[in-house]
Amino acid sequence: MNIEQWTIEKILNWTQVHFEKVRPDSPRLDAELLLAYVLDCPRLDLYLRADQPLNEKERGAYRELVQQRAAGCPIAYLTGEKDFWSLTLEVSKATLIPRPDTETLVETSVEKILEWQQTHPKATCNIAELGTGTAAIPLAFCAELQNLNIISVDCSAETLKVAARNLERYQNLLAPRNNSLKLVESDLFSAIKPAANLDFIISNPPYIPTETISTLQVDVCQYEPSIALDGGTDGLFFYKYLLKTGPSLLKRSGEMILEIGFDQQVELTELQDHFPEWTPATFLPDLQGNIRVCCLQLEC
Repeated sequence: MNIEQWTIEKILNWTQVHFEKVRPDSPRLDAELLLAYVLDCPRLDLYLRADQPLNEKERGAYRELVQQRAAGCPIAYLTGEKDFWSLTLEVSKATLIPRPDTETLVETSVEKILEWQQTHPKATCNIAELGTGTAAIPLAFCAELQNLNIISVDCSAETLKVAARNLERYQNLLAPRNNSLKLVESDLFSAIKPAANLDFIISNPPYIPTETISTLQVDVCQYEPSIALDGGTDGLFFYKYLLKTGPSLLKRSGEMILEIGFDQQVELTELQDHFPEWTPATFLPDLQGNIRVCCLQLEC
């Protein structure tokens, strides 16, 4: 094909066929996202400008991204951002990529917080999040709710730099809505005082068993940070910690809402038997019908 023939439409069609061979999950979408990123335009513009040829610089930049995607690098790391909830968030290789599954955790938490606010009118709801990553979860809360005081911790300084930039991007969700979001570098909740008097603990912790990580798809096991995936030998390390530590941080009748692996309900139910401070857990499915969220409350 002559250089002059590499229009937006034709290069998209070629890339789709190429990705169907090596990355078959979403070949057209991947092609569109990468080209829209190179051309710095909305995806819709790719179709409005379908006959526009690419110049040499654009073709070179796009070719490099296509090669990296074909090798397994996630789209979000190539473009530097990921849509989550109603937000567009910066991501980097220091952060886990926000996933649609986690929107179930957000939806459940928003409903629980709204219920709390109905019985505590005009009160500030105090929340702590373990492992904030991009700050996707607390920012989603701030997009939906008001009168929140959130402390989000992460053990990685590099991760928190990304979270801080996302926080800066969405300042309009904070003070104007009487929301506060503080980012803290911390080993687990060690930087939070025991007398925190929290209303909620919310977390999407690492929950993949250590030996399982290497068996995950290439996009995950070779590119996403293992520290954000590794839940210890049995995948339950962080749940054990939260069940043990939560009572010292929560107010009486405080609640904890956790994302879990689709196959962890039985193990977590058995684990909870060792922590009688909590009422029996409620488990909720995601949109695919997989168990995804665990809700717990302290005994009164």
